[in-house]
Amino acid sequence: MESKSSINEYYPKSLIQKMKGYSKTNFRTTFSDALIASIGAFVCVLPVFMLTEYTNSLWFIASFGASIMLAITAWNAPVGQPRNIIGSYLIASIISISLLHFGSTPLMISLALCLTIFFMLMTRTFHPPACGNTIIIMVGNYSWDFLFHPVLSGTVMIVLFALIINNLHPKRKYPMYWW
Repeated sequence: MESKSSINEYYPKSLIQKMKGYSKTNFRTTFSDALIASIGAFVCVLPVFMLTEYTNSLWFIASFGASIMLAITAWNAPVGQPRNIIGSYLIASIISISLLHFGSTPLMISLALCLTIFFMLMTRTFHPPACGNTIIIMVGNYSWDFLFHPVLSGTVMIVLFALIINNLHPKRKYPMYWW
């Protein structure tokens, strides 16, 4: 059995070794995928902002930008699936709006984010941009109306645009799953 001092000497070195990472990124994309993603984002965002301007009502929140990117570029990954996009935002909204009754303190914001991550993982609806929704709701002090508009209406629009944009590509089939 190793002595306690030899374990302590080894552990920091291995931890630092792990932080070095790999020599190069393994991320690769094609021109066609980059073009689809950028045009897709434009086509998705423009009508939503026009709707915001026309109705004088909030239809778009900042975290939707990241969701659009994931729905179009990570179309075959769990984070880009409709279930994850819609489900995660609903979870984040319900938790955040519920905790707002106890105030929008740093403790409550941290707890809302903690619970959002926990329940997204437990329900297999992992979609990181929804964590931004938690902060938006807690800092903005939004009411239950925010759950339906812009959250539910916005996530459904993102999924609808992703369905069209992704399935226009001959090699894509979106979604990979609904439930």
